[in-house]
Amino acid sequence: MKFLVMTPGVFDKGGIARYGRFQIQALREAFGEEAVEVFSLLGRQDDDLETPFRVNWTGALPLTFGSRALFSWESARAVRRSRPDVMLTQLIHLGPLAWALARSTGARLVQNIYGSEVWSPISWLRRKALRRTDLVLSDCHNSADRALDLGLVRTRPTVVWDCVDIESFNPAPAKPGVLLRYGLRDTGRFRVLFLGRLVAAARYKGSERLIRLAATLPATEFEVVFAGKGDDVDHLRSLAQEAGVAEHVQFTGAIHEDDLPDVYRSAGAFYLVSEAGTRKGEGIPLAPMEAMACGVPVLVGNQDGSRELLDGGGGLCCGPDEFERQAAYLERLASDENVRREESAKARRRVESAFGYAVFAAKTREAFEPLLAGRSRIGRPKG
Repeated sequence: MKFLVMTPGVFDKGGIARYGRFQIQALREAFGEEAVEVFSLLGRQDDDLETPFRVNWTGALPLTFGSRALFSWESARAVRRSRPDVMLTQLIHLGPLAWALARSTGARLVQNIYGSEVWSPISWLRRKALRRTDLVLSDCHNSADRALDLGLVRTRPTVVWDCVDIESFNPAPAKPGVLLRYGLRDTGRFRVLFLGRLVAAARYKGSERLIRLAATLPATEFEVVFAGKGDDVDHLRSLAQEAGVAEHVQFTGAIHEDDLPDVYRSAGAFYLVSEAGTRKGEGIPLAPMEAMACGVPVLVGNQDGSRELLDGGGGLCCGPDEFERQAAYLERLASDENVRREESAKARRRVESAFGYAVFAAKTREAFEPLLAGRSRIGRPKG
């Protein structure tokens, strides 16, 4: 069984790229390293993942019409040369090209779907490619249900939840030396962590709301740390100044991959309370999953796939503007060590049972079994 994976990029630190890397790793382990070719539209950037990841072809930056055309040409050459059994696209924007290439050789077509791309405007050609796909994989039930309700797919997508490396991300004391590299010191305050891209387009994740929430908490007891970088840092600094909490809000800049577990461990709680809408919303978000693996309780939103993270404790699932509930939960964690210990244990157990890599790899292999058995073929369905 041979695969050709067409991905927008597997080098950055975002959730979609991380999901893609885990998926490729699982396929390579199941079918062999050489059986899975990977073509990446985007090349590496300076602030990308530090850990090496092998691909067969990668484009260059900046992304232009010419670079897209070259990606299409090289992908087509690879299809003609190796005649893969399965074409896999890791973003629906690549669906039309993959569908055309799959039809040219009779390969099966598999597409990934995630969060807001499902309920945001999609071109007719991408919709057509989705409806003619043999297997659609979703990272959460929320996106799978929305895709079916919107008529984007013929049958409900197969759900394979994202995963986390539970060996690297685990509960342990944070190393002070690592934290000092990012200016993080033990102040005695309860730390609420937000980690991700700090860009204006991602404000729906809750960065502004966290600052407003901080203004309602006792200043002597709480602090907020934003880990990441982007074009919205100055805006968030100004917002913290206006809210009167600038002294208790810190920005670390980008975090090295190896240091992520210690940064998570330094927090008393993790915050990513997102809102859903056009070009807004999460699939199942990876950052709070990593925090939970480190034993950190999380606050997540109830409008998208985030709500699938929690099942019986380990955090709070709430509406984006439910500030009183959010504040009350944080104050309980900060004031009661028993509550904090109990929520930490529940967070870790949830990740071990549902979001470990072994679970992900098994679910990925299981999802592809119908294709392996030859029960699915590229067709020409109506609609």
